[in-house]
Amino acid sequence: MMMSRIFLLSALLLAAPSNAQDVQSWNTLLVQGPIDGKLLLWAELQPRFTNDGDRLGQIVARGAIGVRTKNDIDFHAGYHFQHNNPVRGANSDEHRLWQQVMGPVYRRKDGLALITRWRLEERSFEGANDLGWRLRMFWRLQTPLKGPGTAGPLLISETFLAFNSTDWGARRGFDQQRLFGGWLQPLGKRLNLEAGYMYQHLNRPGPDPGNHILNITLNRRLG
Repeated sequence: MMMSRIFLLSALLLAAPSNAQDVQSWNTLLVQGPIDGKLLLWAELQPRFTNDGDRLGQIVARGAIGVRTKNDIDFHAGYHFQHNNPVRGANSDEHRLWQQVMGPVYRRKDGLALITRWRLEERSFEGANDLGWRLRMFWRLQTPLKGPGTAGPLLISETFLAFNSTDWGARRGFDQQRLFGGWLQPLGKRLNLEAGYMYQHLNRPGPDPGNHILNITLNRRLG
């Protein structure tokens, strides 16, 4: 049944409107959780296939160390590297420092949970001078159908807000919005597969483009 849902999502992506900027596939391997008491690790690798999914357009590597406080509030600080290989234009390498706070807003005994994550990024590009500051506001609603640890629908919203304009193209104000709807499927006690459709709305000069993305994440929890 899970595979049939993935095939259906793929078909919906292929049927995206012709005026869409791009159809893409983002694939994430995430390892995160406690490694020693309240000490946390975050390690993430994400290749992104663009141009209707036929080329490696971006690759993201992100890592961080964090700490868990009472009430399951997590704080992380880390580094992000991103290589961009656009269809048009020159390749570029981006470096970011980032900090985030993440925790549950609402949680029930049946496993339904609303989780928020607020991430601050300090962005720089090789060959450019300016440092760009950006805030990412993330909300995640997971609704297991048969109790905690079971499969169920997954909804995610993430809003990006840039604090300043830069010489490499960032513009102050609203930057982008990501909306995801999909399915969370446990593969083991601490291993989940998350697959679904994500729409990425970008605030860029001219008509605002939107990317239609098949988004697949393999999430390995350490605790």
